[in-house]
Amino acid sequence: MSISLAQMLQGFAPSARRTLTIISGGWALVALIEALAYTVLGFSIANRQPPLAVIAAAAVAITVTVLVSRSGYLTGAGLAVQLYQMLGEAFARAKLAWFTETNRAFIGTVAGSTIPFLMSVPAHQLQTLIVAPLLPLFVVVGMWIIADIGIAGGVALLLVVSFVIQFFAQRTLADADAGRAREEASANDASYEFLDHLELLRTALGSADAVSRTAQHWEGQRAALRHTNRATAQAMLLSTLIGAVPTVGVLLLLVLTETYDAPMMLAIIMLTLRAAAPLEALAIAGLAINDLRNAADQIRAVREVPVLPEPASAGDINGHSIEIRNVTHAPSLQNVSVSIPEGSTVNVQGPTGSGKSTLLSLLMRFDDPDMGSITIGGADLRDLHYDQIAAQIAYVPQNPDVFSGTLADNIRIGNPEASDIEVIEAARQAALEPVIAQDPEGIQQQVGHRGNALSGGERQRVAIARALLRDSPILILDEATSALDIATERYIAEALSARPSTVILVTHRDKEMWLPSGEIDLG
Repeated sequence: MSISLAQMLQGFAPSARRTLTIISGGWALVALIEALAYTVLGFSIANRQPPLAVIAAAAVAITVTVLVSRSGYLTGAGLAVQLYQMLGEAFARAKLAWFTETNRAFIGTVAGSTIPFLMSVPAHQLQTLIVAPLLPLFVVVGMWIIADIGIAGGVALLLVVSFVIQFFAQRTLADADAGRAREEASANDASYEFLDHLELLRTALGSADAVSRTAQHWEGQRAALRHTNRATAQAMLLSTLIGAVPTVGVLLLLVLTETYDAPMMLAIIMLTLRAAAPLEALAIAGLAINDLRNAADQIRAVREVPVLPEPASAGDINGHSIEIRNVTHAPSLQNVSVSIPEGSTVNVQGPTGSGKSTLLSLLMRFDDPDMGSITIGGADLRDLHYDQIAAQIAYVPQNPDVFSGTLADNIRIGNPEASDIEVIEAARQAALEPVIAQDPEGIQQQVGHRGNALSGGERQRVAIARALLRDSPILILDEATSALDIATERYIAEALSARPSTVILVTHRDKEMWLPSGEIDLG
């Protein structure tokens, strides 16, 4: 556990690590003071003392617990802020080629579950992992002080036996629940697949057979849930019985030895009950070690995302001609060399998997080539700050991002300072006039959640309008018109040909409408 916590702390600033160390010490102090309060209570019972000392000790224990708990909550909130800042800073530095679908899902997991989980560490996980083992230890020491080492040793042995059995019972339950979670995930995937392909399944297999494969997953989920319910009932029963082992054991020991008077026996039983109380929570926390280790690994992965080095000083760009010299980049590009004059239109062609999109990503420095170099205006991309590169290029992918909001808001991303007139002109050149005309709100119409009110072709035209509004000297189109009809694509191609920008495009349609002045053949 200490290794996992140390790994986790690597994601924090030194000040945060110091704060967590202080909080850990605070929880250890809570365990010590609470055990001291119970020891005072046991001593008062055994020796028939007035309750003043007990009240004072209890007041101190409650005060310290409240203060440490509050500090834990505040520390957790501060750590969450720090981790989210680290997340943003790390991903702002990460090379864009790293943002694959898998890594995008990883980002969602870290932001949505890992950081909230780590936020609970100071107030909850540390409390359990520190107080739960230390409190029984300190209480047993207190029992030794007010009684003798024999009874304290016997209680300690009973506590260890109870904890070990509790741990294995909880691990059995955790294994059963993990199986249920796997079956549930499988059933959910099958259900989504069934809904996505409902028309095909019903027309190919009929209504009855269409659901048969999914029904098998549902039955597996029900069986796993039944198994988990049985395991839960058994674990709860066993936990209850085993939790009573220290108390029953000490009762038998006291009765058989007949060494102590009634007040001392009551004090010993009371201390045993308190020492045994955290054992189940400690057993459950022991099973959460993997969760902490996984969280630590994820935070470390965030801190180690691959980045592209930036030069100490910005390079100079003279013009916008592009030179690709002996570029090799695994797995598809091999020794590619080409010159793209400023203001030209170049079509990149080649079979699927030949590296067309990879070449475009290298032109935007999403990654650096394994070998060779790429220059813009005579400056190697590696000698330019990324902001310089971004200022030279407007990029339209095949599946562009459209955000919730208005049509104007989405187009204006290309130039936040643009006026409504400039936005409308960019929309006109991107053949969005029919979309604007169909809604009384015009350019201010809502596009729905992430643009779901727009068709695929309309989303592409929004992205093209965004790029036109950006008015960059280099325009890169990666299958940017694949969802458009021929007439609309020709209209946009003519609008772009009237502009002075360098256009680099990938298209599987009629490339001649773009009037290319050159080609890059990756076949």
